[in-house]
Amino acid sequence: MKKVNTKEAFYTESKSLRNDAVETANVDFLDKIKAVQYLTGDMIISIEQIANYYEVSKKAVEIVIQRNRDEFEEDCMKVLVGDELKEFKIILTSSDCGSQNEGQGIGSKARSFTILTKRSLLRVGLIMTNCAMASKIRNYLLNLEEVSTQEQKAWAVQREAGKIERKRMTSAISKYIPEGGHKRFAYPNYTNMIYKVLFNKDAKAMKAERNMKDNDALRDSFTGMELSNVGESETIVTALIALGFGFDSIKLHLQTKYGKLLSQDNK
Repeated sequence: MKKVNTKEAFYTESKSLRNDAVETANVDFLDKIKAVQYLTGDMIISIEQIANYYEVSKKAVEIVIQRNRDEFEEDCMKVLVGDELKEFKIILTSSDCGSQNEGQGIGSKARSFTILTKRSLLRVGLIMTNCAMASKIRNYLLNLEEVSTQEQKAWAVQREAGKIERKRMTSAISKYIPEGGHKRFAYPNYTNMIYKVLFNKDAKAMKAERNMKDNDALRDSFTGMELSNVGESETIVTALIALGFGFDSIKLHLQTKYGKLLSQDNK
């Protein structure tokens, strides 16, 4: 029988350690590891959505909750019935997310429905065994614990956030930019455009300046602020591509937003 990593098992076996992790961890890292579709804008989540996140059955999540119910109640888990359930259904159907949340387990004849918080999403990952995604969550937290300073922890989180933003920009390019001979160069072109706006250099020049090899990850050399600015820029690019803006218009938008930053850095 395969043994569970000893440190990782601490979370699955200790309520106090789980409480400490839930209280101190920035739970936003869950979205960075895997995108979460919440029921509402205030990050309410269903058992079905937790099961989808961890790629397990709904029953597996229900068992975790049943066996550790007091912990999830402390995380503000609530079972909706009667008028509260009716009101919640109205909120879902009238919100922007209403159509996206169809099939999340609220049947027309359902007499009850359990809603949980983002803290609960993390807690399931700290408890559940024999689950690859849950193990990834625990190891992520353990890796952060091994980082010695708060600054390094912040950098690690920002680096993970940047990976998500980059994937979103890639998806927007694939979905919204028309097919053509230049489409395959769109991602490096937008990336270099962002670098030139923020740093006045393209990726190749930045690697040369930082004595990096061609296959080195340039962003591993970025400071936390550089990662933040790049991530913010990619979020803007993603949104503008989806709205139908062209390359030159997006470039002008970024230059307008970050021009002062660049001129200050070059003084």
